[in-house]
Amino acid sequence: MKQVKNAALFFVVTLVFLQRFAFADESAAQILNSIRLAEISQELDGRLRKEDGTIIPFHLKAGGDELVFTFSNPTEVLRLRFEDNGSTLTRQTGDHERVITGAKLNDSVRGTDITYLDLSLRFLHWKDSRIEGEQNLRTFPSWMILLQQPDRNTPYASVRVWVAKQSGALLRAEAFDAQSRLLKKFEVISGQRIEGKWFLKQMRIERYDPDTGKLISRTYLEINA
Repeated sequence: MKQVKNAALFFVVTLVFLQRFAFADESAAQILNSIRLAEISQELDGRLRKEDGTIIPFHLKAGGDELVFTFSNPTEVLRLRFEDNGSTLTRQTGDHERVITGAKLNDSVRGTDITYLDLSLRFLHWKDSRIEGEQNLRTFPSWMILLQQPDRNTPYASVRVWVAKQSGALLRAEAFDAQSRLLKKFEVISGQRIEGKWFLKQMRIERYDPDTGKLISRTYLEINA
């Protein structure tokens, strides 16, 4: 699904005024479906940078409705495929490629603050969504949308996303538990032009202690054109 592919790397640009509106759920779904990534066919180098300075390089291949992340030492290939009703994330080690499902989605990617669930961006397909209002996010007028997940087996009970009105880009996402306590925050820091189109350059991922609300750690996702 092309629109979700955009979010995958946005995921995969802050607060001024908040206005309340009474929008139908259908409007929220339409905005989520408008999220777009400039279609590119590129092979790029990137890295995950942990707060302690640890660098985890990867190779990214973007094309069609698929993103492929290749890590080394040890070799691990993550293949994210986008479909009309969701996304599929597979993990290949050696000759074995398996779909990541269930509790495995909550595992960390290479020991960072990013999980396989985060990478799959499945929350964008949750049916329960509503527009909460508007905010200017770094001068970009944006819709603020709340998505809720009835499945208690996932760590995220709800996710709030900010979508730029003009570009349809996903600029920020905040994930909460069933008690509405912040668990994770994703924020685009900068972008870049690739083939004349906007693409992610740097994103910050922060993990929070739900009991205290304090920041635990952060990881940066960085893409080099």
